[in-house]
Amino acid sequence: MEKRTGTGKRTVVRVVAVTTAVLLAAGTFGCGDAGAGGGEAKLSASTTNFTEGDDLKNDTQRVDYSRITMTDEFRQSYAEFSLELLKESRKEENQAAEETDNMMVSPLSAMMALEMTRSGAAQETEAEMAGTLYGELSAREGREQLLSYMQSLPSEEKAQFHFANSIWFRTEGTDFVPDEEFLKGCAADYEAELYGAPFDESTLKDINRWVEAKTDGMIKDILNEIPEDAILYLINAMAFDAEWRKTYETYQIRQAEFFPAEEQTQTVDMMYSDEGVYLSDGAVTGFLKPYVKGYAFAALLPAEGTSVDEYLAKLTGEDFVKLMETAEETPVNAGLPKFSAKTKLSLNHVMEKMGMPLAFDENRADFSGMGESSGNIYISRVLQDTFIEVDELGTRAGAATVVEMTKESAAVEPIEPKNVILDRPFVYAIVDTEMQLPIFLGVVDRVETE
Repeated sequence: MEKRTGTGKRTVVRVVAVTTAVLLAAGTFGCGDAGAGGGEAKLSASTTNFTEGDDLKNDTQRVDYSRITMTDEFRQSYAEFSLELLKESRKEENQAAEETDNMMVSPLSAMMALEMTRSGAAQETEAEMAGTLYGELSAREGREQLLSYMQSLPSEEKAQFHFANSIWFRTEGTDFVPDEEFLKGCAADYEAELYGAPFDESTLKDINRWVEAKTDGMIKDILNEIPEDAILYLINAMAFDAEWRKTYETYQIRQAEFFPAEEQTQTVDMMYSDEGVYLSDGAVTGFLKPYVKGYAFAALLPAEGTSVDEYLAKLTGEDFVKLMETAEETPVNAGLPKFSAKTKLSLNHVMEKMGMPLAFDENRADFSGMGESSGNIYISRVLQDTFIEVDELGTRAGAATVVEMTKESAAVEPIEPKNVILDRPFVYAIVDTEMQLPIFLGVVDRVETE
């Protein structure tokens, strides 16, 4: 992505890119816009795009879920899934690496890839996946509201969000036969692109090219290999690229100290601004910084003496929704460090702990709705890569201009502004301003920049 630089030019924020991949494998063969967007990948001759076939086009029509009402129960279950995904992912990484590091997850991307997968599950496997994704909501209610949410997310010239789904199935060296109705349903409901491929080295390159194109080049090489027993990939990719409603001027960026937990103090570029929405619930203080339209950056600073993991451990989906709903319109002196983060996660154990172990059991998983195979079909890997960059540089989104006109206010008693300076580890989220749900959710433990 090109960056705009040069003296006198406006400073902007750039936040981009996430993808989730789900791999399913058959065990022991022979033994029993918003919406779609992003660039187009040039694929090899060995990969066939079945989405472009006349039969599929004639039989498949995109389903409009935009009129489905999103309930408070869905908002709470979505927020709960988001927080559990971040908490369990941090636990998993901390145990593996024996250290805490910056991390971001995309609950929306994970839910979309897993929802496509759930649509091919049956019996107890399907029930576990539905419960993990939607809590007390029925699978039908959760699915319809998730798709309604996806279709309702806005995309503007300077606040762009787009997503894409795809399903890749092996066409050579296997007796797996995908179910035609399953594929048509995924194309209609999830706007999934359908690809048949030999699952050789060319397919590996094609999948990585597709992901890179759909994430505006931010996620590369999500797969490093295709195992011999792999038969199906279900992939979601999304990218978000937005400009602040009020951009930072040069004089608002100054060096300051950042205090990582139990690490040496860092000198960082802190971006100072006057914001108008304050977040507080006794355990955390924070602010909302709006993008041009439709989205906002939510910054959450745990109380002094409380680590981010201690704060997250007590935070529930209901708490998060209430925090957003009780936001106070009042002046805030805010400080946000420039930072970037890349996260590569394997979510197998995370999803098992969150309530869907059967899907990973090679003997007991039931994905009979996906097709026929001599070996049982199960999930062997769930992968997610994310990338975020928050700074004063540019975005290639252009053309649209926002002009804010302010009249002189009548004389009133001055309001003492709140102060929220993010100079120690904090939690953040990219939320839509309508439902106020996290599309991206992360933690800054220490400040990293590219």
